[in-house]
Amino acid sequence: MTAADKIPLKTLFGFLAMSVGTFMANLDTQIVAASLPKIAATIGATIEETSRIQSAYMIAEVIMIPLTGWLSRLLSLRRLYAIAALCFTITSLLCGFAGSIETLIVVRIMQGLCSGVMSPLLYQGIYLLFTRERRPGATLFATLIISLAPVIGPSLGGWITEAFSWRWMFLINIIPGICVSLTVFTLITGNRGDPEVLKGFDLAGILFAACFLGSLEYLLDNGPELDWFSSRLIVFLGIFAVVALLLLVWRELTCRTPVINLSAFREAPFAIGCLLNFVMGVGLFCSGYLMTLFLGTVKQYDSSRIGHVMAITGCAMFVSVPFARRIRMRLGRITSLLLGVAIFGLSLRMNSCLTVESGFGELFLPQIFRGMGIILSLAPITDVALGHLPVEMLPNATGLFTLMRSLGGGIGIAIANILAEQRTRLHYHRLVEALSPTEFTEHMNRIELLFADRMIDADQVYQAGARMVGRMVNRQAMVMAYCDLWYLASWLFVGMIVIVPAVGWVVGRQTPATPVGGPG
Repeated sequence: MTAADKIPLKTLFGFLAMSVGTFMANLDTQIVAASLPKIAATIGATIEETSRIQSAYMIAEVIMIPLTGWLSRLLSLRRLYAIAALCFTITSLLCGFAGSIETLIVVRIMQGLCSGVMSPLLYQGIYLLFTRERRPGATLFATLIISLAPVIGPSLGGWITEAFSWRWMFLINIIPGICVSLTVFTLITGNRGDPEVLKGFDLAGILFAACFLGSLEYLLDNGPELDWFSSRLIVFLGIFAVVALLLLVWRELTCRTPVINLSAFREAPFAIGCLLNFVMGVGLFCSGYLMTLFLGTVKQYDSSRIGHVMAITGCAMFVSVPFARRIRMRLGRITSLLLGVAIFGLSLRMNSCLTVESGFGELFLPQIFRGMGIILSLAPITDVALGHLPVEMLPNATGLFTLMRSLGGGIGIAIANILAEQRTRLHYHRLVEALSPTEFTEHMNRIELLFADRMIDADQVYQAGARMVGRMVNRQAMVMAYCDLWYLASWLFVGMIVIVPAVGWVVGRQTPATPVGGPG
């Protein structure tokens, strides 16, 4: 390593502080998921009302992500991140002391707005603070931070709620948040921001982006409980989102000073990288979501046991980092990407073979492969998308790149909900049709033996037995539906394996961006 390749120690500590802050922000996306009943009981709200706590955060976050580029040009990476971390800390304090559902929702919106800028800024930091030779390691670390938080969020939130109180899910952010804000503001150096960005302020672009992303996120979050397009509200939001998207694209392509500059999509590696990131968002979020459903509805695990299973993925991600770095250095990023996609697809295929009787042994290896696949694939995708862009494009590009994964996760989970319901219903009817009178009678006889020594009316025993058989059939139908979806998702990754060599050819034709050489 030459002297020019060395990164100042204060820059490393500054980037580490940004990583801690981004981990906190991503953790808060899912941390309340397992604690909604406790929150509802404490503040006197219904489960439906408390579910808006999570929806409000995610809607605000996804609206803010693409605006990060404009804000960072205005304020600079250092100032924007320090302000966002400080505001995130303050809103965490307010969440911890909220006394009503209305207050909590409003403060969670503010917290989501702060969180939305932090992941794109971490990606910016990789390419603005590190030389080209040091970026792969920084990218792997950032990938671990951003991907690990949603994996452990629900189980960590459930544990904190059980051990202390749901308010501590927010209050634990206070001291780290203050340290992150001060450290970033003190140690990160670079440009001072450009007030000229305010000239030609693109208010219309901001409004169109907020309308499109806000309505789309609300549609995806609330579609299942509103029965999708049988609801007039969902139909309206769907049309509204499409119109807002068309207006947003028209505005940003014709405006002299667009708030969301789409010019990065003209670069083939960036466009391909965003597509791959979208697909990885589908796989990353859907695989975790389906596993949580399987463990909760089929295996009847509580939040603690679900957390133990999901923690396997997190451990595998940690262990895989040094191996992923070595593979990247020796075989190249395209080979690493190909290997990661294949391993991730294999984990999905293994999940598609789970049954009602599957235990920890059958769950262990797929979760290991999932963690390995995430680390091996996401870091090369980041480099494919952002590694060839000139420095002036990075602020906007990092926001768009981050947005693609969030949209992939949201859309993927929405589709998974629709298909899971349809496939469960289909398998249930097929299983009922395949259940012969003899098999049904055998089941009922076994159930009647359970009640033989109790003084219960025969009709009541029969009704109870019929309900038990119905639950058994429904449980089996859910397993078959989840396995169908895992199998379908595995083929999505087979498709990625096919196109990855083409990605290598396209990227190989590009001239790498001039390295920044660290902060300046």
